[in-house]
Amino acid sequence: MEVPEIKAYAPGIYPRSEELVQATRDLDRGRTTREAVERQRQRDLASLLRAQEEAGLDYLSDGLLVWQDIFRPFCEAARGLEPGPLTRFLNTNTFYRAPAATGEPPTLEGPLGPPYFEAERLPRGRWVATLPSPHAMAAFAADGLDAGELARRVIRPQIEWLAENGCALVVLQEAALFGGNIDLQPLGAALEELAGPLPLALQLPFGDAGEALGELVELNVEAIGVDFYSTDVEALPRPFPKALLAGVIDARNSLLEDPREVAKFGRALLAELEGELHLVPNGDLQFVPEGIARQKLARLGEAARILKEER
Repeated sequence: MEVPEIKAYAPGIYPRSEELVQATRDLDRGRTTREAVERQRQRDLASLLRAQEEAGLDYLSDGLLVWQDIFRPFCEAARGLEPGPLTRFLNTNTFYRAPAATGEPPTLEGPLGPPYFEAERLPRGRWVATLPSPHAMAAFAADGLDAGELARRVIRPQIEWLAENGCALVVLQEAALFGGNIDLQPLGAALEELAGPLPLALQLPFGDAGEALGELVELNVEAIGVDFYSTDVEALPRPFPKALLAGVIDARNSLLEDPREVAKFGRALLAELEGELHLVPNGDLQFVPEGIARQKLARLGEAARILKEER
C-alpha cells in the first residue's frame, strides 16, 4: 500500500511582533508614520518567511499581517458589504467585525493583492492562502447574506487571482459548523461555486467536527481540516477519503509540543488515510505570542521531518 504524501504548513493569520504592534499603536497616536509601520511589517514578513524555510515547511504563508480579522478585508473591498458590530470569535479573546450588508449585491470590486497577499514575496507554486468560507461569512453576518452569492461574487474572484499569482492551495476557514443540527446544503452549494481554479481545503478551527465529518467528506473540496485538540480521532470516517489537514499544533496554548509525540500521532493517522496528510496548527497562530508561534513552526516542521524520514 502506498504511503500518503506528507506536508506541513501554517495557514491563517500569524501574530505580529511586539515591534509591529507598538508601531501600529504609535501610528494611531500620531507618533510615527505609515512608512515606518510598513518597514516594520516588511521586517516581520521577512522573519516569518525565514522561520518557515528554516522549519522545512512545504508551503509558505505570508501570515496575513495586515488582516484585522478573517472577514474585514473583504468587508472593506467589496461593494455591498461593510464591517458590522464587534463580535467575539468563538471562545477566544479576539473579536471580528461581523460582515454587514449595505443593500446591494455583494461584489468584490477588485481582488486583494499586496499588502493583503504578498504573492511576489512567496515562491510560485509553493504557497498557501487563507480565505473565509463564504458559508461562515454569511452565518456570522450581522444581517442576511447568501453564502452562494458571496462565493460567486466575492470569494471566487479572489481565488482566481490567487491561482494566477502562484498560489498552490486555498484554505477556507469554516467556523460556523459547531453546535449541532447543522444544515450542510448551503455550504455545499457555496463550495460548488468555488470549484476549479485551485485545490480547496475546508478547515474547521477550534471546535469538535466529529458529528459532521461523515457528511463533510462528501463536499467538493480536496481536503478537510480537523482540530484534534477538540475532535476525537475515533470520529474520523475510515478510510478517510480526502487529504486531511490534521490540527496537531495548538494555536491557543503557549505550551510547546513535542515533535516526536506529534509525529507519533501523525503515524497513527497515516494508517487511516487514502489522501495526503497535512500537518498544520488547529487554527490561526495569532492567538499566541510571536516568539511562541515561531517555535511552534519549528516543531511542526520537525514532526513532519520525522514522519518523512520513516517512509
